[in-house]
Amino acid sequence: MSQDFLDPELFADFIVEAREHLETIEPNLLELERNPGNLSLLNDIFRPMHSLKGASGFLGLNAINGLAHKAENILDELRKGNIAVNPEIMDVILAATDLLRTMIENLEQTGAEGSVDTTQVIARIAAQLEGGTPPAPPIPDMDPGTADFPAEEVAPPAAASAPEPEPAPQPAPPAEELPPFVAEPYHLTSIGEGHMADFLEEAREIIERLNAALVELESPGGGQTDRINDIFRYFHNLKGNSGIIGHKELNGLTHEAETLLNRVRKGEIQTNPAMVDLLLAVVDQVEALVSHIEPATSIATPQDIRPLVARLKKATEEGGVFDTPEATAAPQPAPAPEPAPEPEPAPEAVSDGADSDQDKAASGYDPEDVAIFESTIGQQIEHMHVALSRLAEDPDSKEMIDGLYRALVTIQNSSGYMGLSELKGHAERTAGLVDQARKAGLSFDAMLDILGQECAILVDMIKAALTRLRSGGPAPAEAPAAPLPSATAAAPAPEPKPEPEPAPEPKAEPKPEPTPAPAPQPAPTPPAAAPKPAPAPQPAPKPAPTPPVAPKPATAKPAENGAAAADAGKPKVSATIRVDHEKLDHLMNLIGELIINRNRFAMLARSLEEGKNDVAHIGQQLTETTYAMARISDDLQDTIMKVRMVPVSTVFSRFPRLVRDLSRKSGKEVTLITEGEETELDKSVVEVIGDPLVHLIRNSVDHGIETEAERVAAGKPPVGRVWLRAYHRGNSVAIEIEDDGKGIDPVKMREVAVRKGLMTAEEAKSMDDRDAVDIIFLPGFSSAEKITDISGRGVGMDVVRTNIKNLKGTVNVTSEVGKGTKFTLALPLTLAIIDALMVVVAGQTYALPLDSVSETTKIEVRRMTEVNKRKAVTLRGEVLGIVELAEILDLPPNDANEEIVPVVILQDNDRRLGLIVDRLLERQEIVIKPLGTYLSEFDMRGISGATIMGDGSVVLILDPHEVYMMSTPGGRSK
Repeated sequence: MSQDFLDPELFADFIVEAREHLETIEPNLLELERNPGNLSLLNDIFRPMHSLKGASGFLGLNAINGLAHKAENILDELRKGNIAVNPEIMDVILAATDLLRTMIENLEQTGAEGSVDTTQVIARIAAQLEGGTPPAPPIPDMDPGTADFPAEEVAPPAAASAPEPEPAPQPAPPAEELPPFVAEPYHLTSIGEGHMADFLEEAREIIERLNAALVELESPGGGQTDRINDIFRYFHNLKGNSGIIGHKELNGLTHEAETLLNRVRKGEIQTNPAMVDLLLAVVDQVEALVSHIEPATSIATPQDIRPLVARLKKATEEGGVFDTPEATAAPQPAPAPEPAPEPEPAPEAVSDGADSDQDKAASGYDPEDVAIFESTIGQQIEHMHVALSRLAEDPDSKEMIDGLYRALVTIQNSSGYMGLSELKGHAERTAGLVDQARKAGLSFDAMLDILGQECAILVDMIKAALTRLRSGGPAPAEAPAAPLPSATAAAPAPEPKPEPEPAPEPKAEPKPEPTPAPAPQPAPTPPAAAPKPAPAPQPAPKPAPTPPVAPKPATAKPAENGAAAADAGKPKVSATIRVDHEKLDHLMNLIGELIINRNRFAMLARSLEEGKNDVAHIGQQLTETTYAMARISDDLQDTIMKVRMVPVSTVFSRFPRLVRDLSRKSGKEVTLITEGEETELDKSVVEVIGDPLVHLIRNSVDHGIETEAERVAAGKPPVGRVWLRAYHRGNSVAIEIEDDGKGIDPVKMREVAVRKGLMTAEEAKSMDDRDAVDIIFLPGFSSAEKITDISGRGVGMDVVRTNIKNLKGTVNVTSEVGKGTKFTLALPLTLAIIDALMVVVAGQTYALPLDSVSETTKIEVRRMTEVNKRKAVTLRGEVLGIVELAEILDLPPNDANEEIVPVVILQDNDRRLGLIVDRLLERQEIVIKPLGTYLSEFDMRGISGATIMGDGSVVLILDPHEVYMMSTPGGRSK
């Protein structure tokens, strides 16, 4: 059928439904691979594939229809039990879904399926149908040919390494003989900036998950198979997505990683730390490739992936990454246990096929309801068959079309009443297909085959549901599985029409001829893998030089390496945020209330303009409307804040990989323990907090945690621990980085500060231990005896404090010598609006963040005493330091000799300080505005920002932590 004569809405609906079908198929395929005996999963995969085939045939999309038809055939054989589920079949079906997704994307973007070569996948399906398991070996060794959809794109990079099976071993060793790499930027295939932004967003998410999954893969414990499957799926998704946009390097690299992981999944290769290192290097390279894509222009700058591709191919061919001789024996025993578990799940899964909602429906229904349902459905099936047979004679019979539609809607409603949601859904989709066609005025001649198949599946599902309803309990899985194929074969309408479907098949018959070309490849490769154990000792020394290459993907290019290293803490900021639709619904409701209130204000203004005398009544209404507006604006503000909140797990997820790499580099065993990852922070805070956390964790691992020998000598466990935790504390969020290392020695801190000329010996002596530890934040201070390339404790800690201060937060450090150190970051929930206490000093109004105000009080001047040249007062049994805020801010003092002064008591972590002010004003909600860069030449210590008051005046916001530091001896001179 010509696509030019079809309704565009029909195509749009098809694209949406096709995407939903593919999203249903892929996760079910991966689940089926874990549970090969689960027949209900096969039905869940078969039905959407069948619907996709039918809809594409109706629209005349021959390439999609042909590939879906072939995939449906192999799924049907699996359902009948003629073929057993195995990884090779899963791979070929996944490859088919990738191609289908590509063609659907092309259809959406260009209106056509595009020139996608499906012959290789169709040939692989045909080979599986003919021989079952014998053709399995091509999948692990498909690197030269890349049977998946991006074959054409991967061919150029792969061709340089291994075009044929025999010479493949030769190019691998001489890495030096590669020609010089020339990076020529090229355009990627995308429709607008939004499409590319979506790709980049998803790619960064996958990179994060890959890092976390690979680090978990190294950790001991169960679930290794699931982790390997997850990692495989991530690389598979990246490969598919990069193939769609035409990124050759990204596609080629992820394809090789996927090929290696495919053999790991099958048990042919075992994982070891060297393989994890290689895969992490691949992830770093993927991140570099993604970071060199310009979203606005869709231009990609290629990177040299050849060394990594060669290492991946070598690992795939040799059966592992061999950094040590003992690893060579590992891959051999692995394949043996794999076939054994497969038969075991089969008997368990047989009883697992019934649908949960149908089971529920069967358990609590009145027999009379079941009888009525059976009678109604029986009549509708008869009407359906009559309509289909009459339409075969007269495809334009409106009466029969309407009758078929009514029968399907009745089945939909009846099954919905009985709680059979799956049956209802299928009937609803089929009725929708009929309704769209009749509204578009299309002839039903081309649709009879599809409708016959859909109705046959519907009849089959009805029979299975009735069996369960009659028995009053779940039926065995064989009940739904058996009738489906027979119903399709026995349906009266579809039988005359299966001839149009073989239309794609003739294409596949001549084109299997290319497959003999790849087919010989698997044959030599298994023998090649078998003799390799003998020469394995010879290549073993050669991988020894490759470990230096392991860091090389990250350090392959000095210029980019710095960027790659910085990427751990400074990823590209995401421009999007995921929002729960309920929050958006609530926002819409609030906007509605806001409009109603605005109209009330307009009405009241009009009443005043018209000079209505009832001013008291208008005033009362004005007050009520103002209160309503205040409530709505508070709710609106609260909802917007919640929309901007994201969990800190988006930042925390990067650190297991960082600690793992630092642990290896420093030669220490270190475990990272994360807590409170679900704690939410404003997106703008989360985006900036990465750098300070990276620096603090580096310090903890490198200079905080001792070597294994030192820890054992000190009676500590040999494995060091670093805690990264987040939790809510009042109206702020606290993030702690704690280690159980050697701690910070305050005596040493004083000595180093005096030696470096950062303070006088007298100032150092007057400091208590806590203030001495805080010396670590002074610019240029470092107490490390040996500064490594990882970090130097103290170097850059002033930058950490500055970054946190820019976020309107504070950093506090507590340490105990020999026990460990804890840095606590206190961050505001949002950078936009805070509660503040307004105070007056020297005739000027200032704002103090309410989070830092412990209490306000009035103190008699005569009660104050002097301790160490500082004022102090005993308040409720506690000695509290007192200082005049005017003195700290270098403002003129208050000349009035008052006997009682107002005092604001600040809380800086667990330290308190009393500030004497001239007058206390009210608590107020203020909007924070940053200070302009033109003020940078002035001394702005103690000031964190400004706000604009209701009368238009500007009020400065004080920084409580800096105010406290300026109150200490020498604090104002620093």
